Amino acid sequence: MVKKDSFNFAFIGAGSTSFTLRLVSDILHEDDFIKSGELRLVDIDKTALDDVYEALTKMIATSGRDFKVTKHLDFEEALPGVDFLYFTFVTGSYPSWKKDIDICTKHGVIQSVGDTIGPGGIIRTIRNVPVVYNIAKRMEQVAPDAWIINYSNPEGALCLAISKYTSMKTFGLCHGTPDTVHSLAQNVYKVEPSKLDYSAAGINHLTWITKLEIDGVDVYPKLRSLLNEMGYAKQEPISTQLFDIFGLYPAPGDRHVGEFFPYYLKDEVLKEKDYTWKNVNFNMMDAWRNGSLDNVKKLKEGKIGFEEFGTSGETSTHFMRALATGKVALEMANVINKGYIDNISNDVIVEIPVFVDKFGLHPQKIGRLPDAIAAKCDILGREYNLAVRAAVECDKTLALQAMMLDPLCANCKYPNRLLDDLIQAYIDVLPDKWKNQV
Repeated sequence: MVKKDSFNFAFIGAGSTSFTLRLVSDILHEDDFIKSGELRLVDIDKTALDDVYEALTKMIATSGRDFKVTKHLDFEEALPGVDFLYFTFVTGSYPSWKKDIDICTKHGVIQSVGDTIGPGGIIRTIRNVPVVYNIAKRMEQVAPDAWIINYSNPEGALCLAISKYTSMKTFGLCHGTPDTVHSLAQNVYKVEPSKLDYSAAGINHLTWITKLEIDGVDVYPKLRSLLNEMGYAKQEPISTQLFDIFGLYPAPGDRHVGEFFPYYLKDEVLKEKDYTWKNVNFNMMDAWRNGSLDNVKKLKEGKIGFEEFGTSGETSTHFMRALATGKVALEMANVINKGYIDNISNDVIVEIPVFVDKFGLHPQKIGRLPDAIAAKCDILGREYNLAVRAAVECDKTLALQAMMLDPLCANCKYPNRLLDDLIQAYIDVLPDKWKNQV
């Protein structure tokens, strides 16, 4: 990246209050290498866009930073000259998540999240990939040197679509694995998170920790006994059992990893085990969302400002710093496997450590994962390949193949009927080619 200290940022799905305010706050805090810039907010929901625009204008005013804020209903207006573009959207917005879960539940599929894997993840791929693809293809013409930073789910599928079908540079970020290690440090090893060094690899929302060290000493052998001793095994029983079975501890917690193994999300098992994470608890999701909306309101009213936000814990600005200054960073990112994990197919999307500098991303060689873990990640990665192809080509047969490979669809009597119902529910926002397939 050419050395500079003023940057243009675009946010697709800027009305996402859970992400936009926190990500902008991160940018504003990086005053040593980001001196000024423009924040281009894009959303098709005018009300949400206006609210976030007003809130961010107030936040920037209290920060004293030199940033211009613009708002756009048409993404085309925000692309020329952009340096970093964030995806933080979902086609159909928040209500679509509830619709996905309702439809899947009627077909017997329970999902503790439903945004990554399962039929909920597949229909999100079908909905979101066309948007990502169209924007990235346009960026090839008007902002070919920009970086796309993806926070939208399904993380792996969208990163795969951009990397495979466009020439744009991209990386996908998720706080799940770092947060899990942070929690293990504080609650299990009882050390400051910065003291616990780790490595991990896998696919998004199902990574496996391969190294845990404190002051250069391997502390992984102590993990299993400490999980019991500190009560963490009871807090994360699914992750603990998977650790016992597969030999590596998974991330990012039971809420996500349980979805990749259908046995944990069956009615009888949930009644017997009473796991914390059952079908999506939208009362909890609504509470999280309402907290974000409350922050927007407080910003607009001047009751809080820049200082109250602090930094989010997300890592996008770490990447920006490395790309802009050359100061090397080591972070987790979603990239296409090109021999980084020996026993996972090439061209499958994986989440692994990457070094970042002014020349770009340098994914790290992992070697081999345990065979069972590699097999699980490989088939899930192939499912993503099929789902992304289905979305790009508007091909129901490919989508059904992805459904048949999906672990949670094993809990459904008729995956073809479930797929039909999901496609039909979104036929008005999908490309026209889908209309003659249901």
